[in-house]
Amino acid sequence: GDEWVGCDQLILATGHSARDIFTLLHERNILIESKPFALGVRIEHPQTIIDQAQYKCADRGEFLPPAAYSLTHQVQGLGVYSFCMCPGGIIAPCATAPGEIVTNGWSPSKRNNPYANSGMVVSITPEEYDPKETGNPLLALEYQQRVERAAWEAGGGGQVAPAQRMMDFINKKVSTDLPKCSYQPGLNSTELRDVLPATVHKRLAEAMKAFGKKMRGYGTNEAVLVATESRTSSPVRIPRNEFMEHPQ
Repeated sequence: GDEWVGCDQLILATGHSARDIFTLLHERNILIESKPFALGVRIEHPQTIIDQAQYKCADRGEFLPPAAYSLTHQVQGLGVYSFCMCPGGIIAPCATAPGEIVTNGWSPSKRNNPYANSGMVVSITPEEYDPKETGNPLLALEYQQRVERAAWEAGGGGQVAPAQRMMDFINKKVSTDLPKCSYQPGLNSTELRDVLPATVHKRLAEAMKAFGKKMRGYGTNEAVLVATESRTSSPVRIPRNEFMEHPQ
């Protein structure tokens, strides 16, 4: 609006998905910076598969909690890792604007859902989002946004998400059908190579092969990959000086 409020100090407490605020700061010539972030998919297994892999038994019984996992792998010197693993959890839609698909995961307090899900993400470096070294502070955000919009288009509209069985993803094969999934808006069988950047797809596929060897039973077509998991961290940094204040 047109109202101005004078002040000596101002605290900007915005979330990492507040794209309108980042754009406003850039348009007002207030210093912000692009930064590396992570992007990938949400992967969901039946909880029984993760229990059997972690507890080394057919049935965990009534006293052991649903099992969790943490996985990491290096592909060409860059990290691929699980993020926000949710045993007995649910994949939820978390878009912040029309025309995008963003997923996240959560577990109810009893962790009694029959599925285990986790973000599986790839580190995105400046070489990928700003290959010409322009220094544009919004390029990482725009890279993130393009993938989310591609996921929305591949899903077919609404919040239906594009998805692919795990081994089909690795073998570059469109899934003829999809397993039951906790994601309520629904899934659309898609070749995720058409959604994810080529480097992201390649690194995810290589890492998932390795994870299948590290954790027995993890590599299976009973698992489904849901795109896209893209809000693990902010693609924009608001810099601070040694006094923890913005340099300007």
